Amino acid sequence: MKSRAPVSGFASFLLVAVNALAAPPADWPGWRGPQGDGKLPMDTAFPRKWSPSSGIVWKTPLPAPGNSSPVIAGGRVLVTFAEDRGHRRSTLCFDASSGSEVWRASADYPEEEPSHQTNHWTSATPATDGNAVYVWHGSAGFFAYALQDGKLLWKRDLGRFEHQWGANAASPVLFKSAILLHAGPGNRAMLLALRKSDGQTIWETSLPDAVSADPKEFKGSWSTPVLRDNAGQTEMIVAHPRRLTGYDPITGKELWRCEGLSDLCYADPLVSGGYAVSMSGYGGPTLGMKLPSPGQTGNLTASHRLWVADRNPQRIGSGVMIGDLVYLCNEPGAMECIEAATGRSRWKERLGKNTWASAVYAGGLIYVTDQSATTFVIEPSPDRLIKVAENTIGSAEFTNSTPAFADGAIFLRTHSALYRIGN
Repeated sequence: MKSRAPVSGFASFLLVAVNALAAPPADWPGWRGPQGDGKLPMDTAFPRKWSPSSGIVWKTPLPAPGNSSPVIAGGRVLVTFAEDRGHRRSTLCFDASSGSEVWRASADYPEEEPSHQTNHWTSATPATDGNAVYVWHGSAGFFAYALQDGKLLWKRDLGRFEHQWGANAASPVLFKSAILLHAGPGNRAMLLALRKSDGQTIWETSLPDAVSADPKEFKGSWSTPVLRDNAGQTEMIVAHPRRLTGYDPITGKELWRCEGLSDLCYADPLVSGGYAVSMSGYGGPTLGMKLPSPGQTGNLTASHRLWVADRNPQRIGSGVMIGDLVYLCNEPGAMECIEAATGRSRWKERLGKNTWASAVYAGGLIYVTDQSATTFVIEPSPDRLIKVAENTIGSAEFTNSTPAFADGAIFLRTHSALYRIGN
């Protein structure tokens, strides 16, 4: 693994950084919300029940499918989509109150890029700081647009990424004046920090053990980094093939690792209450570990790994960890509660259909949306599945996206439309 040195003067500025992007309560500025963990404070209230005839404030059509999720800031809603088999990749901005289009910005990519039929070339969710919108379009490049009018601020060609299932699902994460990106998987894999102001590289860490020898190899990570405050030191935790790893987001240097994953990682690490739980894809193992204290570095597998569960169902979306319990939806639509400290399954019950969306914990309730765009509202319980509501928006809808929660409303993106539910 190789790291480039940070841009001169930038590291000292970042030493005062906090754990994650600060955002007003009305915003959902990036993948999985303000803290990147799919959780909002208990005192936030969101709709519990809705239907095609009740509770939907507006619905606006989308030009093409996409698996990325909406982000909300400053009264704007942003989604990405791809047309013409990925040759045109676009960012679309709507007014959050009315659903009317404000602007769109597109990038053309003339080359053929492989992707799975269920992955539409724009799976990475944008991130915004309220001034600019940062969009990762994989091989088509990285783009920054002005939030208000969509003006192109800068763009970077980071090279070609190639994997048979698509090579850009990990979403950018904002950390003070930097954009953190887990780029890949496939023929290339790396971690990057780009400067928000102009897109220049602050540091780059290569990941040679995560690279596929062939684009068709069953290997790679689509995991978005998670930021953790370790007694004042910010860590960036990423799931890679075979290992869960913590990095210094200021320098890109590896701090620690814990082994036990498989060659495929779809879901994000779950971090809470002194524990981390990370899940392999394609039925691979799940591991639980005790998070290290400051100064505990190196290979922590022997000292900090608590358990490994070898036999698991397919898992694509990420769960939520509430206290020391993990709640997630497995394929095909089975909700499960797992103890983070032991890996013991407390309960598992059928909920809905296949689910690619990640769970959201808001207002003291868990929201899970399956591929039919049915959203289940669940009360967390260590003893059994407690279903509060089951909400549909229409019989012909399909989604692989995670809803966004902002300003008392839920924004749900399907393959054909964007919905505002509630306020």
